[in-house]
Amino acid sequence: MASDPTLAFDSKGNLFYGYIVVFFGHGNGINGTQMAVARSTDGGRTWPQATFFWFSGGTDHFNDKPMITADRTAGSPFRDRVYIAWDAAAGGSATGGGVLVARSKDSGASFSVARADEPHGPGRAIGAIPFVGPNGELYVAWNDYAANTIAFSSSLDGGATFSPQVVISPKTIPFDAGIPAEFSRRALVYPACDTDRSAGPNRGRLYCSWMDVGDMGTDIFLSTSGDGGATWSAARAVGDRLPFAVDRFNHWLAVDAVTGQVVIAFYDTRNDTTGQRYGTDFYLARSNDGAASFAADIRVSNATSNEHDCNGVFPCVGINYGNQQGDYAGVASYGGVAHPLWVDSRANLDPAPGCSRGIKMEEVFTATVK
Repeated sequence: MASDPTLAFDSKGNLFYGYIVVFFGHGNGINGTQMAVARSTDGGRTWPQATFFWFSGGTDHFNDKPMITADRTAGSPFRDRVYIAWDAAAGGSATGGGVLVARSKDSGASFSVARADEPHGPGRAIGAIPFVGPNGELYVAWNDYAANTIAFSSSLDGGATFSPQVVISPKTIPFDAGIPAEFSRRALVYPACDTDRSAGPNRGRLYCSWMDVGDMGTDIFLSTSGDGGATWSAARAVGDRLPFAVDRFNHWLAVDAVTGQVVIAFYDTRNDTTGQRYGTDFYLARSNDGAASFAADIRVSNATSNEHDCNGVFPCVGINYGNQQGDYAGVASYGGVAHPLWVDSRANLDPAPGCSRGIKMEEVFTATVK
């Protein structure tokens, strides 16, 4: 079984698709997992190349939640190098576990692996994300749920070695939160990060966001660094400040490589009509001044989802309550145009043809925001 897809383009138009392969043992649970990266040269129509690497056997060596990126920056000494980061639960051993980062110099044909977090630490990390700077710097952030921090490390040699990890911010929620809108799957804590690679005044600035406890619910927090991740600003909540309780979760962040605009997309329960924070919409926060200030949020979705009520029916037919909205949303931004991506369950609220009652399905939506 394949799981946890992640995509990135290089500057040549190659599309890289990272994922994990999960091996099951004839009803005896998971026998092992393996990392994989496939390459397409025609925009995803065909995938003639797939590279498999880093097999881990046993249920306590689970490779999980890979995120992929490629260095597309002109002038970078590592241009078109492909990086994929993930967490591997192996008890914090010196040779496995923790935050692992694979690098490829040959368009995904082969990968070498290094460890980004403290090798003598407990190896309890999740949600690692790699992102690159304007001069070939490689950065990685993750949720260190043992220390209850958002952690960070960097590499200046193309992913061969990493600096000692530093703390972006302490937090309150170690791993996940069972908020009303995602009561079954539970909303996961992880960072979403990017670097300003534009020619603007904030070129080189790093941005990381994550979910944590806010004033009256869960919120999305942001921290920035102007010195390559050596120090970070105090965490601040983003999104409109409202006089009532709201949950925000499953966020993503992107920095426009042309304009330098910072965009953060997230689920938000402000339009819930039940009083229970069940109903969700998808919103976008934007900053044009290096996160010094944010414009009023934009509501991206045009219908509110509520997985607790399908025309008076609960549970809703068609909803996978083990996954609900999942762990992630997405957003990409380029040239002043943002493309958020999310899951909602607005579809088929009225009885569908051939069905005796309303069906509420989870589907993938996107929008174009200029």
